Amino acid sequence: MDTPLSRWRGKVALVTGASSGIGRAIALEFGRLGMRVAPTGRRAPELEATAAGIRQHGAEAFPLVGDQAELETSLRFFRELRARWGSVDVLVNSAGLRGGASVLGAPLAELQAGFAVNVLAATACMREAVADMRGKADAAIINISSMTGHRLLPGVPGPYAATKHALRIMTDGLRAELAAERSTIKLALISPGLVDTPWHSQPNGLLATTGAYPYEPLAAADVVEAVRYILSAPPNVQVGDIQLRATGQPF
Repeated sequence: MDTPLSRWRGKVALVTGASSGIGRAIALEFGRLGMRVAPTGRRAPELEATAAGIRQHGAEAFPLVGDQAELETSLRFFRELRARWGSVDVLVNSAGLRGGASVLGAPLAELQAGFAVNVLAATACMREAVADMRGKADAAIINISSMTGHRLLPGVPGPYAATKHALRIMTDGLRAELAAERSTIKLALISPGLVDTPWHSQPNGLLATTGAYPYEPLAAADVVEAVRYILSAPPNVQVGDIQLRATGQPF
């Protein structure tokens, strides 16, 4: 049975940060929708697992390995995707780095890497995607941000929050530019609160430092539902910003 999401079947999607967590969950959902999916990430074995999951749904997968802290990597992703499938119809920027545990204590190289991945790489991908999407009846860019992109939450490193604030403003800026062109490209920002992903098990992560979540977090599947909502909206409807957090999250 056809649904509003059926029109994306066979379309090409590039999902960054798809080795695990939210990015992987979105890439797998696109496979379920029958899209051709190019998941990207730094870790080849984990990325191949994502690609295998996409193929299990009968969809095509084209994993692209690389570190987006290097600007050329993001540009290469688009060159290789175009050579394989022509152009992208959906871009999801989900890749992210912590970018330093504090303003004063973090090495400057960590701060630089955080901005390089969370802001500059996402912007480069948006620019490349827009070049592919102009003139298409249906196309979408979805940036995965954070509630910290709207306010600094207790316990969240300032450098990470700063990158998410920057991504939100870059999204707003591009949306205004596309509106001035009367573009039909969808451009959305999803800002989740605490989500249960491997991110929190890394060194200095919440689970690594405290051993438990302070309340029941969101699941990656909850963010996937927000992505589905954006793509299911009619072509003339622009879903701008979605903020979502667990009912137990107090701020």
